Amino acid sequence: MSDLSFLSSIYFTRIRVVFEAVELIVLPVYKGSTFRGCLGEALRSGVCEYKGGECDQCPQRYSCSFSQLFNSYVEPQHPHRRKYTKSPHPYIINPLLNDQTEFKPGDTFGFELTLIGTAGEHLPLLLHVFERMGSTGIGKGRGRFKPVQVMMLNSGLEYDALPYFGKADTISLAAVPSPGVERRITLLLENPLRMMEHGKLLLSPPSFEFLIERLVLRMGLLAHFHCSAPWSESEWGLSVKPTGIQIAEANILEVDWRRYSGTQDTTMNFDGIVGDITYEGEGINDWIMLLTLGSWLHVGSTATFGLGKYSIMPG
Repeated sequence: MSDLSFLSSIYFTRIRVVFEAVELIVLPVYKGSTFRGCLGEALRSGVCEYKGGECDQCPQRYSCSFSQLFNSYVEPQHPHRRKYTKSPHPYIINPLLNDQTEFKPGDTFGFELTLIGTAGEHLPLLLHVFERMGSTGIGKGRGRFKPVQVMMLNSGLEYDALPYFGKADTISLAAVPSPGVERRITLLLENPLRMMEHGKLLLSPPSFEFLIERLVLRMGLLAHFHCSAPWSESEWGLSVKPTGIQIAEANILEVDWRRYSGTQDTTMNFDGIVGDITYEGEGINDWIMLLTLGSWLHVGSTATFGLGKYSIMPG
């Protein structure tokens, strides 16, 4: 199998933020992009020194907290910058599961925020940003809200009170339990999985090889750009590909979530597939650590918004 030693370099911090509506708030069914837009706006307004300018022209674009998180520019001196002008964003916003779209004063809502690698250093700043988010307002009508609880995922993988200074525990692959599997594994796609193949959205179950290729690329780039892992000579490709592992069963459903983004003045697509896919064949266990980490850090495009989240069920 391929060298996956870079997986041990990856670490992350995860917190859970709960807000309380102060005014009526109207949100879409899937709230990930709305939370991201509100967080980004509040963060930028608090740290930007290049008011009214485009980030790619700002002299602080490599050091500004907003730009590091939301642009993730690769610095000019990086030897592979021609291919990778930006790295994968080092955070994931995963809305707390709830189909509710209207929140009256006193109702609560929120999200889990995963900060990957050095992105965790921004947490103390983000704690202040959560307050600013509430003053900015969110959703249709810009309803105001306030943070009422911030918890961290501790090293025992349980949520606990966040220390006063906002230094949360970091989680690595060694702390994450992986399921015991032999020849069969089922992935439950909890949020829409968006994977592009030959420029088109894949709306059929991905082959095991294709899934592994995408996971290796995403985890490899996160490991290098945000967790100080050495650059891979294979450029995060597979030197040895999984063979003989087939789709044994799949029960998937296409979902078509679209919403207009006022921030980007465009329609954003969150369509993809949900359901479950069962893979079967010899050698699945060789990839279980990669699959396990992917269940925490997601796979596919728009993972930042919480898409591509899956869980693993043996057999």
